[in-house]
Amino acid sequence: MRTVIVLGDLNLDIILGGMPRYPCLGKEIVASERLTKAGGSAANVACMLAENGSPVRLFSRVGNDFEGDYVLQCVQESGLDTDTISRCDGEPTGITISLTYPHERMYITHPGTVASTTLDELQPGYLSQGDHLHLASYFLQTGLRPAVGQLLARAKAAGMSTSLDLGGDPADEWDIHDLEPYLKYLDWFIPSDDEIRAVTQMDDTEQAINRFPAEAIGLVVKAGSHGAITRYGGTTEHHPAIMAEAIDTTCAGDCFCAGFLFAICRGESLAAAVRAGNCYGARAVSCVGLPRGRVPLEDGGSVAQMKNRDAPGLDARDSV
Repeated sequence: MRTVIVLGDLNLDIILGGMPRYPCLGKEIVASERLTKAGGSAANVACMLAENGSPVRLFSRVGNDFEGDYVLQCVQESGLDTDTISRCDGEPTGITISLTYPHERMYITHPGTVASTTLDELQPGYLSQGDHLHLASYFLQTGLRPAVGQLLARAKAAGMSTSLDLGGDPADEWDIHDLEPYLKYLDWFIPSDDEIRAVTQMDDTEQAINRFPAEAIGLVVKAGSHGAITRYGGTTEHHPAIMAEAIDTTCAGDCFCAGFLFAICRGESLAAAVRAGNCYGARAVSCVGLPRGRVPLEDGGSVAQMKNRDAPGLDARDSV
């Protein structure tokens, strides 16, 4: 199985759930559930891969503070080494507060080191210690963003395959013009349906997929309760979702990416990889935060173990 290098955001997630209604200014609501964990789209993918036995290394950067100590402990508990995670003085570790509801969530983020980190501040070895490079949170990582295109080109030159989970744009501008010349170096572009509609300025997901530049080799669109849509080799295919009882959608998109990469990097077909992604995503919405332990995939077992209820909104707008 190929080793996955995950490069990108690592922060502290504070997830609050069980609220009776949405918050509004001037009012207070009470959460009945909470979870504190290591977060960030890149870190979530790396932790899920490690939990499932995939060879994976996470390259990231956090502050020399309590939050940084805590998230390093969390990723170690998932089975990741932390020697590839840089520490810095004078900048705080990023924090995201997630208010989660069964079919929706909202985030408040103080980016901290997530936004300030540049490629030069990461530990060396991300192009020599693995076979596949996965990137995430393109818009949120403003310090890293200018280097993403060249990083993809360098990874391909080093013989690696590549993937990018776009993530949300807090500025709501959705400008990827700087990335477009480098799409030919991207094996798998993995946005949500909301995200691809936003970057193409289209109202319809299938029209957005058709309009997205043909230079993108493989396109995998996470489409919530509609499953996923792929465009590869000139063919567009729909892949059904896996039914699950929705409890928390916070990490569903990240878990989809982890399942997809787990299967692709062990030589599975595109259809099998998307099924694995849907399985990981369904498992994610069935618990608060990231699922712990291995997600069964063989012989359809993962489907049989899911509750056959209405499909949740596996909205792939990932946790940050």
